Amino acid sequence: MQYHPKKQRLRLVTGIAVLSLILAACHGASSGSAPYLPSSGMSSRQSLDRGIVPNGEEQGELFSSCGDHIRIVLAGIVNCRFHEVGGSQKDVFTLKNDTQGLILISPLSGNRNTTFTITALVFGSGHFTVKDGKGDRLVVTVRVSLL
Repeated sequence: MQYHPKKQRLRLVTGIAVLSLILAACHGASSGSAPYLPSSGMSSRQSLDRGIVPNGEEQGELFSSCGDHIRIVLAGIVNCRFHEVGGSQKDVFTLKNDTQGLILISPLSGNRNTTFTITALVFGSGHFTVKDGKGDRLVVTVRVSLL
């Protein structure tokens, strides 16, 4: 068998291009596409993101812009923000990743203006917890799938 550096280089470049396109497709997906499906009741949470508090909501309740159930494809990325009804801009949220390596969360703390990036690393299910300085918490379940 003869060594063909041009063929080997072409295979390498093609492989890198395919991998780049797959990762770009996962990263560039909108929140309504297959890599990310928000939980039901999203319209209420979206209105909270705009500063509109629905009737009956109490102060101190934590909300996520990506819902409390996230389905994400392998190598996919979801951006979330967290806020508290009636909370201030200075509220600090701390995230605890209890998924044992299922996802990567960055950063692990911030305020309501911080965009938290969740990256799917392996297949499976788990959850992470969001806490504020007052002890309120939100548990967000995560499922990483192939499609």
